[in-house]
Amino acid sequence: MRKKSSVFSSSAWTTKKGKLAVCIPCRDTLHSAHAMCLAEMVKLNTQNEIDTQIFMDSSTILLTQRERLATEALKLQSEYILWLDSDITFPASIAMRLMAHNESVVACNYIRRQLPAKGVAYETIGDWQNPLPFDIQDDLVEVQGVGMGCMLMKTEIFNEIPKPWFEFGWSPASNDYLGEDMLLCQKISSVGYTVKIDTALSHELRHLGTWAFGPDLLNKF
Repeated sequence: MRKKSSVFSSSAWTTKKGKLAVCIPCRDTLHSAHAMCLAEMVKLNTQNEIDTQIFMDSSTILLTQRERLATEALKLQSEYILWLDSDITFPASIAMRLMAHNESVVACNYIRRQLPAKGVAYETIGDWQNPLPFDIQDDLVEVQGVGMGCMLMKTEIFNEIPKPWFEFGWSPASNDYLGEDMLLCQKISSVGYTVKIDTALSHELRHLGTWAFGPDLLNKF
């Protein structure tokens, strides 16, 4: 039986060595706003001679998605991976501006999809009540962990971390489970890298969600 090809295989560029692999774990569909941001980013990257390959994985288990995507980036021999969540909107210049920092790992902070509104970057993993403030700083800010909705990293880091690269784990200190994003940040730190946040660029991201509109909103806004 012939192996079924990925629905995203038509986007593969087989004739160019990619400098940037954009890796997106997703489901069956993408937000239209995210898709527009993606198209504008690729256009701008191409105009600036940044070879950009898009990888998507729509399988059901997030850990498997991220493992597969990272593996594809390594096969491509890309210099960087830009991790994007399919519910994030971002400026077309996102990749260029993150790459311009010339850091091994640099990410954007963004607001989680629930109230009260808080960011997803933490100076101390497990201290969930004190996320990184959204104040704009002149320099990049070092953190212990951040969500991977918009994270640029050197692909070669995965050669220094034993598999599995992505997993969930129990944290006795915070008495809860750590997601694959926080655990990856810990693994990155364990091999000598630091995770940094571009606080200015973070203000240009939006985290798409849903809202139930009803009469109760008439007197609130």
